[in-house]
Amino acid sequence: MSKLPALAAALLLTASVTATIAAPTVVFQTDFNGVLPTEISPGTATLTGVQGYAGLGPTGNQFGGNFLRSATGNTVTLQLNNLPSHNTISLEFLFAAIDSLDGTGTFPAGDFFKIVFDGATLFSESFANALPSQIQSYVPPAGVELARHVDLGFSGPGSFYTDSAYNLGADPLFSNFAHSASSATIEFFIFGPGNQDLADESWAMDNLRVSVLTNGNDNVIPEPGSLALLGLGLSGLALLRRRKVSP
Repeated sequence: MSKLPALAAALLLTASVTATIAAPTVVFQTDFNGVLPTEISPGTATLTGVQGYAGLGPTGNQFGGNFLRSATGNTVTLQLNNLPSHNTISLEFLFAAIDSLDGTGTFPAGDFFKIVFDGATLFSESFANALPSQIQSYVPPAGVELARHVDLGFSGPGSFYTDSAYNLGADPLFSNFAHSASSATIEFFIFGPGNQDLADESWAMDNLRVSVLTNGNDNVIPEPGSLALLGLGLSGLALLRRRKVSP
């Protein structure tokens, strides 16, 4: 009995179960180098030159031009409406921890960066730039920290206060978490009883981007590994056919 039909059936089965990955759909992005998008309610935050942060970050995603700088205690809100059908959402941005943020310290008190997504806390960690004795609760995964305790142009009230930078978009926490609503409200702020004015401590974001993964077969592409497997099977089928017709 010929092996060709059996092999062809196996190849069809392989093709039918070929794994797929959905391409993300970008629903919002800004580098803060133009007019502030209407989706953002900045409170007292302002567009500010990045100074020494310029160039920090991976290729294609670096601090540059302006970022949105906020005093602690102020809330920056991103409101997204009419989102396409999806089941997960991702948040990416560069985060600047500026001047004398006090971490989990007791003097003057803690400074916690918090992100609230549709009323639920997505992220709440302290950042410390000031005294060595103060504790930073956020432990960045590999590839997230861009600079730590470096003078990046925001010297604050004393020369020993320094700045830090993070690519929070590289933290898996912000990638593809469950979400399917047609709108999203994202709030960013630093809270704590030790909040101080802009000249003393602050934070900023740059290259803010939100994307979703859509349902169904839209924007679906085969995984490279599956294509290679299918190609290998087709090559085997061709070789077997040549052997069958050889004298």
